[in-house]
Amino acid sequence: MSHFLHQARRGAALALAVCLAVVLSSCVSDNSASGSGENHTFTYTAVGAPGSLDIWTTYEGETSRVNAFEWGSTLVEYDDTADGCEQLAPSDTLRGNLAESWEYSPDGKQLLITLRPDVQSAAGNTLSAEDVVWSLDRAAKQSTIVAFLLHSVAQFAEKPFHAKDDLTVAIDLVRPTAMDMAIFTWPQLAILDTTEVRKHATDADPLAKEWLATNVANFGPWQLDSFDPGNEVVYVPNPNFWNTEDRGNIDKLIYRSVPDAATRLQLLESGAVDYAEKLDFDQYQQVDGSDTTTLYNCASPNRDTLQLNEAFEPFADPKVRQAISEAIDRDALVQGVYNGLASPAETGISGVYWKPGDDAERFTYDPEHARQLLAESGHSDLSFELMASPSRPGAHAQSLAVQIQSMLKKVGVTVKIRMVPGATEFSDDFFASKFDAVIYTEPPAVGDPFYSANLYNTSESFQNTFGYHNAKYDRLAKQIQLTDPGPKRDAFVNEISDLMVETVPQVYLTDSRYLHAFSDKISGFQNNPGGSLLIYRMDKG
Repeated sequence: MSHFLHQARRGAALALAVCLAVVLSSCVSDNSASGSGENHTFTYTAVGAPGSLDIWTTYEGETSRVNAFEWGSTLVEYDDTADGCEQLAPSDTLRGNLAESWEYSPDGKQLLITLRPDVQSAAGNTLSAEDVVWSLDRAAKQSTIVAFLLHSVAQFAEKPFHAKDDLTVAIDLVRPTAMDMAIFTWPQLAILDTTEVRKHATDADPLAKEWLATNVANFGPWQLDSFDPGNEVVYVPNPNFWNTEDRGNIDKLIYRSVPDAATRLQLLESGAVDYAEKLDFDQYQQVDGSDTTTLYNCASPNRDTLQLNEAFEPFADPKVRQAISEAIDRDALVQGVYNGLASPAETGISGVYWKPGDDAERFTYDPEHARQLLAESGHSDLSFELMASPSRPGAHAQSLAVQIQSMLKKVGVTVKIRMVPGATEFSDDFFASKFDAVIYTEPPAVGDPFYSANLYNTSESFQNTFGYHNAKYDRLAKQIQLTDPGPKRDAFVNEISDLMVETVPQVYLTDSRYLHAFSDKISGFQNNPGGSLLIYRMDKG
């Protein structure tokens, strides 16, 4: 009976895929701009589409990030063309995008950026320094993430941006740092066509928030074709795009909401779509084994974590945090939860950024020592509530919570799991510090060891809702920030990594992978530190 039930379910799934494929094909049958008659449309199926395109005023997490990276209107981008899937381009390996070059003033108090000449938006307006200043000023007003990048990750002055002439932007600095240009890879620092945007500004809405919620105006490879909030975004090429050498043959990009992961996979396998995001680990294994799909399993700076709130008195003791860390079998988590599609976290700073030596401190699995540490701290009968949500880090959150619960039970710790289904409630409780412990994820916006070290664990981080404060840690993070890449910076990275193993600001569980499920008709993918696809560079055929 189970065989026939399986066949029936498979038949129903295939029927659904065929039905949806018919629906989708009617939307993606456009011929390429070359007139060849070939379909060069790229359809991206996502958990959800954005409700607003004003990513500064309304940032919707993953949906905003994925769309905005595709706009390609940043000053610089990672030079990721030769790094391969197993490496990340470091933060000092940048190439100009809208910026042609950059340099510091002789006194080090300004960063001077020279723009490419004759860059045009889809509306035909030419990029100027005034576009850059207005766009970045607007971003800083509207986005707490941008403010964090400008003043905590970098050390820009309070009102830093000035147009020196039509093609030169001056940025006033408190002090130069290793992150000054790297932050401009983040898409919320994209440059807008302000000539077009200002046409839609009013006295009541000087930043044109209402218009930008449903429109796109920048200097990248795409222009907006249509937008159905929450359901679909469609882009077609910017006919004036400056970088024709870097462009593939994709002539339409459709970003569509398909909430069910099984349906996204079926559509991909049937050939109706070209990309399926956020599948579960079993499904990614299925993609890897299919003749019609391709799985890219690439290095990533992202990490899944267990944060222990020091407002819960036992977790204020480093011995207790160390005990929790040593009670967790990370290798077992990788196999049991991630199907091998992750790596156990080994050091305080992810190994994608550096090559830890034999003398580097590493996380260990030692349940006997964990029990000893709990006894020494007076918490042998420890119990706490663990908050988790499929909204972050993903559908595997509940399985991860159950595995951690089982592992901690073996050292005498009782864990009660509280699943929070909604992303909003989960985020609200996290930022209000309404948890004893929480399963979370660390996804750095900029692929750099300072950004990762600063993102949650420094005393000044707005995301440090779990109360870790360590003066030595803060000092080391600052030294990494202010030191150019090289042996001296690597020594600071080693030192802060060892301190993280010793003091456990949070329990690092796994080093995630960027898992990308493509149709086998797509080529030209390059692994980007931000996890973006940059579809305009790809080819279909």
